Amino acid sequence: MNLTGSSEIQRLVGETLAVEPYARAQRVEEKVTAVVTVEQDMRYLPATLRAILSQTVLPGTVVIADCSGQTLQSVRTVVDVACAGAAPASLSVQIVKVAQARSFGDAVAKAVRNAQVDTSSRTLWLLHDDSRPADDHCLESLLDAWNNTPTAAVLGAKQLDWEGEHLHNVGAYAYRHGLRTLVVDGEPDQQQYDGRQDVYAVSLAGALIPDHTLASVHGVNPWFTTYRESADFCRRLCLNGKRVVVVPSARIAHRRARYEGVRTADGKPLDDADAIDTSMPVLAASQKYFYTDFAAGWWPLAWILRLVVCLCDAVRQLFRKMPYRGWCMLCMPWIALFNIPGALTARHRMGQQTRVGRRDIGQLVADHHQIAAWKAATREYEDQRTQVLLSPLARAHLRRQRIRRWTYALLAALVAFAVVVAVYWQLFRTAWSADVSLYSDTLLPTGATWDQLVASATTPWVFGTTGTGIPAPPTPWLLVLMVVSAVTGGHVALAVTLLFFLAAPAMTLSFWALAGVVTRSNPVRVLGALAWFALALGTGMFAQADVAMLTVFVFMPAAFAFVFKAVGMYRTEQPVNPRASVQAAALAALLFMPVVAAEPQLLLALVVIFVAFLVFVRRHRMMLVLIPFPAAFALAPTIVNAIRYAGDGMWRQLFGDVTVPLASVDGTPAVRNLTAIVAAVFGMDTGGDDLLAAGWTSTDTVRVVLILVLLAVLAVVAIVALLRPSLFRASHILWTVIVCGILLAMVSGAVAVAASGTGSVAGSTMPGLSLAFAGLICCVCMMAGPAVKAFTPLTDRGARKFHGAAVGRLLISVALAAVTFLCACNGYANAELYGIGVSGSGLPMVAQQYLSQNPDRRVLALAAESNNTVAYTVMRTGRGDLIDSSAAQRVRIAFGNETNTENDELAAIAGKLLANADADAIQDLSDLGFGGIYVVAGNGDDISSKATDQLVANITSSTGTQSVVDNDDGVYYRLTLSSYADQKIDVGWQMRTQSSPWRAAWLWCLVIVTALYIVVAIPRRHTPTAAIDGTSDEGEEA
Repeated sequence: MNLTGSSEIQRLVGETLAVEPYARAQRVEEKVTAVVTVEQDMRYLPATLRAILSQTVLPGTVVIADCSGQTLQSVRTVVDVACAGAAPASLSVQIVKVAQARSFGDAVAKAVRNAQVDTSSRTLWLLHDDSRPADDHCLESLLDAWNNTPTAAVLGAKQLDWEGEHLHNVGAYAYRHGLRTLVVDGEPDQQQYDGRQDVYAVSLAGALIPDHTLASVHGVNPWFTTYRESADFCRRLCLNGKRVVVVPSARIAHRRARYEGVRTADGKPLDDADAIDTSMPVLAASQKYFYTDFAAGWWPLAWILRLVVCLCDAVRQLFRKMPYRGWCMLCMPWIALFNIPGALTARHRMGQQTRVGRRDIGQLVADHHQIAAWKAATREYEDQRTQVLLSPLARAHLRRQRIRRWTYALLAALVAFAVVVAVYWQLFRTAWSADVSLYSDTLLPTGATWDQLVASATTPWVFGTTGTGIPAPPTPWLLVLMVVSAVTGGHVALAVTLLFFLAAPAMTLSFWALAGVVTRSNPVRVLGALAWFALALGTGMFAQADVAMLTVFVFMPAAFAFVFKAVGMYRTEQPVNPRASVQAAALAALLFMPVVAAEPQLLLALVVIFVAFLVFVRRHRMMLVLIPFPAAFALAPTIVNAIRYAGDGMWRQLFGDVTVPLASVDGTPAVRNLTAIVAAVFGMDTGGDDLLAAGWTSTDTVRVVLILVLLAVLAVVAIVALLRPSLFRASHILWTVIVCGILLAMVSGAVAVAASGTGSVAGSTMPGLSLAFAGLICCVCMMAGPAVKAFTPLTDRGARKFHGAAVGRLLISVALAAVTFLCACNGYANAELYGIGVSGSGLPMVAQQYLSQNPDRRVLALAAESNNTVAYTVMRTGRGDLIDSSAAQRVRIAFGNETNTENDELAAIAGKLLANADADAIQDLSDLGFGGIYVVAGNGDDISSKATDQLVANITSSTGTQSVVDNDDGVYYRLTLSSYADQKIDVGWQMRTQSSPWRAAWLWCLVIVTALYIVVAIPRRHTPTAAIDGTSDEGEEA
């Protein structure tokens, strides 16, 4: 053999033999053959070989089973060993090729067959490459125990961690068709279990198997895989009447690389930080053992019971913040069905070898008292291990910091709330009644009930303000309104008011949380949060009552904050260290749901941003994979509709929202530069792309220009963050957010989403700018640094030095305060620019009662604008309703894809009634199922008033109408051509849509996914580990 061969394994063996670790051996036991299996991961092999060759008693042969594929043919060498006090002996070292081994036992069997070993007279000492003898007397202790207990069929060793200090197991006992070690996994080895001898099972890693043992029970069954083959092997030995003995003085240091996830299933190495979850194969192996532990006739009943148990356990794992393990539990019953053939074979082999009953081995079965004591010890140890031990001074320090932080945060939220209440005081006084509704030029009022809101939010049908309804995806934001309405007891109008006024403190706290990810400076966090609120105020979100964008401003910063916390990228105060959290990932996923529901176009940018997270985040990428699913399910009908009808332009609905697009607010579709876009959202008309075209004659213009200048200064500070090596990953992620937001704003401003009387209306640029603003302010806050001194028990009360970092934080605070002040002033100046108010009017009470009696009833509302122009809308509530606002419907109308003929019929009816009295028009309206007409009073000018009077006269003189209410708000007519029972629209298509299996599937998926994420997101102070369930016992062979 060439000890310096080309393969890595030959090189490692040669280097180990070259240092002669066997020089201190006392003797060589010729009948013992050590078998070591090795795969592509050879990190632990040198230490294992050195430990084997350093034994006081050496095996006569060392067989290295190469499962990596590097060895093409077996090689062998013999070294001479000068034993102390004994005759010289020789040691044979063989490297044999093992192909397609299914488990550790299978690899050992193939290696022994391929090696030059006489198995009939050989005793095998089995070792993994990552299980080394922890001292020089391991094999000697096993041999001494064998001499003292010659009837033992297998002798196992005490299993320790790789350092040889903490316990994994000292044998195992049977319990409820499984195994329990009755050892707290990870507790220090203090010889507390050294009194054990006869056990039910031992680990094959480090086990000594005398000759004829394997043949007596037909060897190890590889079907159980590495995780459970030792348990099955020892079980068959015990039931065959043979002894399984553990030797506590024989200590094996076991890394358990595969079980702990630092080695892949095909044997490739992984770093500790990249460790994978091995729950699926571990649980599957444990399940194999469970079913084969009793007769096959009981399997159907056991499967049904296990199905229930697995469902309950899956939920329990979600509460423990282990979603992947919960998924594995859900898969177990179905995996069991595929394992039936192998289980029948294993059960047959076990039945053939059973010689004694379970009553005869009662001392090898754990009782309830032992299990209870073991679980209590495990919980106590886990509490000690997981809790950070802090001194009283450190606890007091963290408590002071926590009180100070929350004081700053609550004061900032209170300031934001006070500003909104002060600016909209009259609104605040009158908007809390259930009989009124908030409205603006872009926000429709609402008089909907809870049932109507739920139907609109969950049905792919727009009940419509035109026609009698069309099939289209529901407006996603209505899901948000539905949740808020649940808080207000089903009062939808009150929910809109609540969202409007609580948005200010909520968005302040939300951005305070995001700023806390990058800095711990309380003043910078507060000013950053107030700047975020001031941007919402200054860009007119409150003036427009833009509930969609207010929702984005409330939830988006907190969502990003939890994304950073999910991957462990956030600042903390010493001595607390950041760590990844699946609970934070679940919270981020839930918070992104209202964000994309409010503004679906954000989904386009978030896809790119999450790719950037995957690129720049080093660890815990699986946390990121969990985040998009709830938002995708919430938006599923819109996404499917946009893709399916993309050729008809329906992809444009992604750039709309629940508010009514107006050219005076959003502009016309055009490609504009960033300066023009930002200036426009602050209310400054740049006359296209030229900033100078706006002029400098007004205070408003000067204020907006100053805001633009300050934002440019903040952008320069943010660019500097890219140049700091310590901020490389976080700054690049945030700049990806900024760039994606800017590009999205430019694209949205060039997309037509609706039609108006003067032309097309562009999509809102605010969703994209909100991303850019969030990334910009966060980058600026990041430049403030940690801003928290490391905790030291002894405080230096000498003169404090004024460092440059403090100067930088001061300048950043001044810039943020200036932005906050100017944006707040801009918001105050434009507070009433967009007609925000409270509406207490609507249809007369008699009409509202008529509509409330049957959801299929409709009233036609008419408003005469001139002698030849009349506006109309379909009413199903007391007001032209917010819940019927649909971006999809507006896109269809704008691009001529509206196929609803009833809409054209209503337009014709309205035109005929404006022209003259027309009984046929009334008859046509009654045939459509309408029960009334409401004519809105004129707006005050002569043309509108005369047209309204003409319309009222024509309807009054038409056959089939009866004037019921006539007041200053308008005139309500009841149609009398049909009975009340027949006055309802045709809802056949609507009912088919509501009963669609696709709708049911979507809602079930949405509810289930959301519920699962909520379970994971629920805070839990202590998270018990899997060790209490005994699953740590499944890794002894990993």
